[in-house]
Order: sequence, then structure tokens, then C-alpha cells
Amino acid sequence: MLSISARKRLGAVLSAIGLSVMLAACAGNAVAPGATNNDYGKNTLKGASYSDSITPDYKSSSKTATAKNAETPEKANNQAASLAARKPPLKPAKPVKPKETASIPFVQIKAASLANLDGKKVEAKLGKPEMQRGEGAAKVWQYRSERCALDVFFYPQGTSKEPVLVHMLARLRNGEDKIELQDCLDEIVKSRQSHSG
Repeated sequence: MLSISARKRLGAVLSAIGLSVMLAACAGNAVAPGATNNDYGKNTLKGASYSDSITPDYKSSSKTATAKNAETPEKANNQAASLAARKPPLKPAKPVKPKETASIPFVQIKAASLANLDGKKVEAKLGKPEMQRGEGAAKVWQYRSERCALDVFFYPQGTSKEPVLVHMLARLRNGEDKIELQDCLDEIVKSRQSHSG
């Protein structure tokens, strides 16, 4: 007689084998998660539907089947044609037209046209800055493209308490070489136009 621990191990092994057999039996009919098996319950032969009246006779010997096919090749062809005819015809794929998009014409903003504008007017022309900081009465805004950064300095002028743009500084973001102020401003405007559409 087997001990209790041996019976438990034997039971676990048999359960694992039984589960493996059941899973293996189901694996051939698996349907991907979220998909629907539209052919459930239909008889199929290599993807073509067939009725039970045309079911191939698997019980006859291969010699008999060969003799039948030799005697009436058109009958075999008719069966294949009738199987193929039951498949829904494939519709040719419609050519996909690329989506037509209108390019936005680049309108250059001259750096000199921003001088002495307050923050609201600069924001109306360039959009919101990526960074803002203030130091006393001065404000510094930063705009960026992939290649460069533009620092815009605001400071009150004359009797006005509202800070206005008094200076701009352009530099490459990787720290190498220099970039002209207008070139950096153009890159920023182009970058913002391409991301806003």
C-alpha cells in the first residue's frame, strides 16, 4: 500500500498529465483573444466549406479512390469547383490614397519687430514660452527649437511699469558654435507651426 505522501505525489502527477492532455486537445482550435470563431460548427476542408453530401469518403481504400478519380476526373474537378465556389469571393483591396494635407506657408517674424513689445504681444506672435523666470522687475522667457534656444528679456522702460522686450539672445542647445538671432527665431516659428497643425 502507498503512503499518504506518495499518494499525494501520484495524484499531483496524474492531475498534471490530465491537464496537459486537455490543453493539448484544445490547442488546435485556439482563437486569438478578442477574436470570434466565425467557422464554429461548420464543416471545413482546407479552409473551404462543404456539405455532408460531398464529404470525402475516407473509409474507402486508396486504390478505389484512385480508380474513381481515373474514371471521372471531371467529377473530382466539379467537387473541387463546388467547394471553391462556396467560399466568399475576395474583394480586391482598394488602393489607399495618401492623405492630402495643406502645407502651412512660413511667415517670417523679424526679430526687430518684437522690440519694445509687452509679454502679451510677444506671446501672441510666438506662443507660450517653454520656460519663464523673473528676477525683480525683469522677466526672462525661453523658446526652444530642436537645435537652438532663444532667451527673451523683458524690463520696464521709461515711466511704464509694464515690462517690454529689451533684449534677445540666441544659442545652440548643444553648446557648440553660434547661431544668428534671426535663424533661431525662424526655427522656433517653423517648429511651432508644424506642431500646432
